[in-house]
Amino acid sequence: MRRRSVLVSGLTAAFASAFAGGRTTLAQEATPDTLATHPLVGTWAVMTPGGVVPQLHGADGSVVAASPPTYVDPALGLTFQGTALGRWEADGERIGRFTALNALSDAAGAYVGTFLLMAAVEVSADGQTWSSAGLEGRIIIRDAANTVLLDAVLPDDLAVTATRMGATTESVVLPAATPMAGTPTT
Repeated sequence: MRRRSVLVSGLTAAFASAFAGGRTTLAQEATPDTLATHPLVGTWAVMTPGGVVPQLHGADGSVVAASPPTYVDPALGLTFQGTALGRWEADGERIGRFTALNALSDAAGAYVGTFLLMAAVEVSADGQTWSSAGLEGRIIIRDAANTVLLDAVLPDDLAVTATRMGATTESVVLPAATPMAGTPTT
């Protein structure tokens, strides 16, 4: 029960970054020009099951995801999380794989562990949206002693979507929300 609640809470709070696993060219080893021309570079409004998570994919291979600062975990109670930081790499012309890490603390400010998200996304042909639909993803949650509490592959039907953000308020078009199971529809 606790692992399931941690999984759901973690997914709703942090899905929007992350991917790694056995690639021969790491983002930090790629030349800046290689990543700078990839359509994933930019700022995105990412719609997760838990809401919007603004995200930045830098031409240097960096990832920053602004997850909500708190969430309520049924087992842990009020849990605080830092901004997720990570790395990304190109995997073809329109697919990017990335990994991001959030530090977690309790309501008293004590460090309680980490949430690691690994995911892949595919940018649309016009470069204005992306989706994780049909691509692999995984989460690993560790406690303060780095003991793995949960290591899970994300469900195939969990599609996270994003739209590219521009410099004007009119350019910020939020993707359609995908309610979580049990979310009221009225």
